[in-house]
Amino acid sequence: MDFSESLKPYLNKKTKNYYVALSGGADSLVLLNELKKLQKNNNFNLIAIHINHNVQKDSKKWKTFCEDTCKKYEIKFITHSLRRTKNKTSNLEKKLRDKRYRFFEKTLEKNSILFMGHHLDDVIETFFLSALRGSGIEGLSSIPKERALGKGKLVRPFLNISKSEILMRAKKDKLKFIKDPSNKDNSFNRNYLRNEVLPKIEKRWPSYRKNLNQLTENLKESSDLLIIQAEKDFNEVKVKKNLISLKKFLCLSKIRQKNVFIFWINHNGLNQPSAKVINLFFSKFLKDEKTPKAKYIWGTALKKGSVCISKDTNELKISELSA
Repeated sequence: MDFSESLKPYLNKKTKNYYVALSGGADSLVLLNELKKLQKNNNFNLIAIHINHNVQKDSKKWKTFCEDTCKKYEIKFITHSLRRTKNKTSNLEKKLRDKRYRFFEKTLEKNSILFMGHHLDDVIETFFLSALRGSGIEGLSSIPKERALGKGKLVRPFLNISKSEILMRAKKDKLKFIKDPSNKDNSFNRNYLRNEVLPKIEKRWPSYRKNLNQLTENLKESSDLLIIQAEKDFNEVKVKKNLISLKKFLCLSKIRQKNVFIFWINHNGLNQPSAKVINLFFSKFLKDEKTPKAKYIWGTALKKGSVCISKDTNELKISELSA
């Protein structure tokens, strides 16, 4: 496996600063090492960002390990510590992820790229978790390879490379890396899936990664087509970015209404609702003709991106829910 071929397409003259989200694990260390090799023949700055989640007892040691590694390879090192969390919660992973990405957004400047070491096994795990949550086609199409992030761009170049291939490369290049003991904690859904469920699937269907990867790529193409149709329909019903004509919206078929609804929420940068919330919107709220100036809400005023949709006889208006 030529890892550098996954990275070369992103090297360009406009981008001077390339960041790597460095956890200290094998994935991010291999990614950093491959970029360091490419830096020799390309003029760019390589910067590692380490987020100390303050969850594991050895988190400070991991920060020191990452810092020492960057000193050894003469790589600029940025670190950020999150506020210590005393109790585990069911959505701890999501809370930590949100905080992590907020820091990344603040750090990236125009035309910069942040590389993350997600790999094929992450794609498969995310697919199963999304399926078990009843996600739509966009959720099932799994992890995006690249997307805008703050003023820059996030890129995951290893999505077609398996964890075992990454570990083999780490061994070949004699890289030392951290083994996070929390990966054995099956109270986390992802860990339970990785440690208990997927090994059994692999034993029965050895090529399941390749097949499911092809499925997620097919789903991504289908999702892209739905977005194209949704944008076309949205332009027919919109009054403003946050305002649509109720009459024109109701003239669409039910499936196209749902497609436009999801597109409209994304277009305004707000949080997507669950399948249950979507179904109630169409089966109850949209059909309610007795309540003037009705409102439909999901999330809370304290949560960024929560949604309030108001309805009158002519229009639907979407806004962020505020206190």
